Amino acid sequence: MIYDLVIIGAGPAGLSAALTASYLKLKHVVIEANLGGGALIQGYPWKKVDSFLGYWDKTGQEISDIMMDHVQRQGSEIREKEPVEKIEKKEKAKTFIIHTDKKEYETKSILIATGIAGTPRKLGIKGEDSKRVHYSIKNPALYEGHKVLVVGGGDSAVEAAAALSNANADVSIAHRKDVFRCTEKNTICINKTDAILLFNTELIEITAKDDRIESLKLLDNVKNKTIDGNFDDVFIFVGSVINLDYIK
Repeated sequence: MIYDLVIIGAGPAGLSAALTASYLKLKHVVIEANLGGGALIQGYPWKKVDSFLGYWDKTGQEISDIMMDHVQRQGSEIREKEPVEKIEKKEKAKTFIIHTDKKEYETKSILIATGIAGTPRKLGIKGEDSKRVHYSIKNPALYEGHKVLVVGGGDSAVEAAAALSNANADVSIAHRKDVFRCTEKNTICINKTDAILLFNTELIEITAKDDRIESLKLLDNVKNKTIDGNFDDVFIFVGSVINLDYIK
């Protein structure tokens, strides 16, 4: 089969493109490396999103479900959990071959709508592959009573720390700088919680065993002093890495 269009990315932009493709009767497919919905579902399924045009008082999960349902009802095929690995151009046929980790797609045109969510950036430290280290939150209430460390100083980290604290988790948030890089709204929110703010602090090592975190090492980068810590879970929000190697 040769598609008229393959859309890479099933966030709001990719799904909007798919809706237009359906309207124009184009033979198309949407390929998504993670779950359809983009950052709404990957980073904020639990959060009430108030900055998305046309929606109010709905969570990222709810908005994502509405968009996915709308596009699929109009006939779009969406392939989730299928990252693109390589794209080849067939000069004679004037088509492209898109290689994923599951199959190949031949298409006349490609629309790349991968957005800014990307893959969560890792710290590159020992023990980061533990099952108790997370890069997103599906439901803050699941961590009620847990002692958790949130790493990062941007909006995602601060929002996560506030949500976890409001869900009655024992929260500390470590940021390597001396001030958060977030909106005034989120600064006000985190200051209203019981979260412990650890500025000028970096997570440098995790010791885990049997799916349990035994200890952490934190660095006070002003005093150049290491601090031992004990936590049940670690949440890392230090940005993302967008992989576009397949178009080089």
